[in-house]
Amino acid sequence: MANNAGSQVVAEAVQRLKNFVEEKEDMELEFTAPLSEKQVTTLEAKYSLQLPPSYVDFLRTHGTFKVLYGGAELIGMEDPQHLHAAAPDPSDAQGGDEPEVEEAIHEALFFQRIDDDAVENFWCFNPRDRNAQGELGVVAYQHDETFGLPTPEGSQKAQDFRDFSTHIVSIIDEFIETYAEA
Repeated sequence: MANNAGSQVVAEAVQRLKNFVEEKEDMELEFTAPLSEKQVTTLEAKYSLQLPPSYVDFLRTHGTFKVLYGGAELIGMEDPQHLHAAAPDPSDAQGGDEPEVEEAIHEALFFQRIDDDAVENFWCFNPRDRNAQGELGVVAYQHDETFGLPTPEGSQKAQDFRDFSTHIVSIIDEFIETYAEA
């Protein structure tokens, strides 16, 4: 289970998003139903992977969400049943050790589109980068860039580790800032 402080920060960000969207004309916020413990267990079995505790907490508390403006999705999360379904073609790997990058792309769980107009760019969990709390590192996949394998948390670049709670709060706040003047 995610820690209470992280859950509280995420809950506050979700509330900021709800308040923001409520004030915007033609903007809607839709949430799916939260997942049960059994549904989470089924997902973990499907992907043969223990999902990050902060992501599980989000799914169990809030479900997934998307923000629509005039019917078009501005920001949102993938249905957890289809975390691999929208994954890009591993042949998109460029530079570096391509077989290793292709394998990492195949293993990654793509859980959120980076932007609304490029369906090939995703935020994903990298199962190769798990910290002591069970969190998976969140990394960006841009179809036209080399997929970056993050440095594991135990290394000197550990400060670059980004978990789901940190990620989703940042994404929500960036969204609010971007559309504040719209």
